[in-house]
Amino acid sequence: VSFTAYCGGGGSAKTGVGNKIVCDLVAQQVDQVNEGQDDDDDNFHSADNNNNNISLSRKTIEISTGEALCFGIHAFRPHDDTLHMIRLVACVGDEILLYGIPIISSETNHENEIEGTNNNTAILLAKANVGNGYGANVATYTAMFNVQQNKLQHLIGVGCENGHLVVFEIQTNHESSSSSSSSGGNNINKLTKIIECKGHTKAICAIQFHPRGYELLSSAKDGTARIFSVATGNELATMKCEVHDPKGPPPSSAVPDPSKSTIKTTKDPRMMKRAPQILVRGCAYGDLEGKTIYTIASGKRGAAYLTKWKALSSSGSGGGGGGRGTNSEQQQQQRTIHQEYRVQCSPVPISATSLSSDCTIFALGSVEGSILLYNLETKSVLKQFKEVHDLPVTCLASRPIPSALMLPGELEGGVNFDAVSASADNRMGRWTLQRKSRIKPARATRTSSSSSSSSYSRKKGPVEQLVWNMVRLPLLFLVSMTMVAVRDVTIVCREEFGMPAVLLDAGAAGHCLYREVLWAEDTRLGIKFVPV
Repeated sequence: VSFTAYCGGGGSAKTGVGNKIVCDLVAQQVDQVNEGQDDDDDNFHSADNNNNNISLSRKTIEISTGEALCFGIHAFRPHDDTLHMIRLVACVGDEILLYGIPIISSETNHENEIEGTNNNTAILLAKANVGNGYGANVATYTAMFNVQQNKLQHLIGVGCENGHLVVFEIQTNHESSSSSSSSGGNNINKLTKIIECKGHTKAICAIQFHPRGYELLSSAKDGTARIFSVATGNELATMKCEVHDPKGPPPSSAVPDPSKSTIKTTKDPRMMKRAPQILVRGCAYGDLEGKTIYTIASGKRGAAYLTKWKALSSSGSGGGGGGRGTNSEQQQQQRTIHQEYRVQCSPVPISATSLSSDCTIFALGSVEGSILLYNLETKSVLKQFKEVHDLPVTCLASRPIPSALMLPGELEGGVNFDAVSASADNRMGRWTLQRKSRIKPARATRTSSSSSSSSYSRKKGPVEQLVWNMVRLPLLFLVSMTMVAVRDVTIVCREEFGMPAVLLDAGAAGHCLYREVLWAEDTRLGIKFVPV
């Protein structure tokens, strides 16, 4: 199954101007092929080695968010999925909504399928409030095995506008009948708040769970990236990002010394000079052990910088909710973070980021509407799509690890997408490193069925048509004059151009061609030159 989703709309209004979430799903179905059965549709059907017919079905589901605007979404599918649904977490206002997107076909009856549901609509499984006035911005998911409770936990982390991080656990609602009658919905799951992490002073931009699940990495508009313990909510490490060239001199202090300044000081805060604000737009773990961390930081103006951090102390001993450590000292162990390098990744500020699943390509979206595919191994931009959006890029999603199943839109065009972007200009874009499509273009039709030549008709371009119109008349005149000259040569200079005469006296043939055919002497009768 391949799944993509995007959200947006016209903002909060009582009339509701298109606030919705759109989901595109491509499902693969395997059917047995009978002997002698033939299928001409190569784009949507293929056969495997076991003589099975593999078909791809696509559907689009829209979810209305009413008057509220959805700011962030995250899609996942649990390992122990029994509902046969893709889960979608949506951040709407102060709430997070957990939806289920059915992936089974309508013809298939499954034991665990929810009764009374339609496979072409999204199902609200659970919802929870992150806090009054918190403002949910971004969300992420992880599955973590809790050794103490001996069970697999499904956790959802939410980054809020006020700088707080809230972690929820997805639990099965055994009393769904009673709760649905009281709440007015048919919630299948329940979101239980387990911890709240405090440390950031401004809005959260990006969050990600540790590959093992017991830590939560976040970056915010306060210029820092932080690591929190999922078990205790304590801050384990702080990474202060900088946005100046590491090879150049350090930036001077933005706040001048009042005693040395010749300008008259003021107490008005609006007129006081402040230090530039640093926005850490992206953060991500760069390996499966969580020892490598990448951050993308920039100011409101100027270049953006990518920083690689290394965790010097082992984070495996910090148990968290599902780690191996059991005492509070291990759960509250501080992490030692070292900056390995910092390089400029964009000449303008970055507004959206996304790291590929194989941790090799960082997709970056700038405030100018450009998309950059940055290679972390070579520390260079692989490909840049300059100003493809009219407004700043608001969201980016990198392609997962390539698989045999195509993402929506790849099958028809023959191009695999490496990143998908969305912008405030109400447009989406798909970007790739692929140079050409896998689908060969159709050959042009023949000019006529009776023609024996292998040439094909082709429409001339505007420049080619202009050159042809300018050349064809002089060319026609030259051809006609050549035909007249050949006729005169055969009549007047027949003896001089004979084979024996040309071999014996080639000059006589040239003289006859020049004086008798092409250019006559002035003494010849009937020839008169214009006097000079």
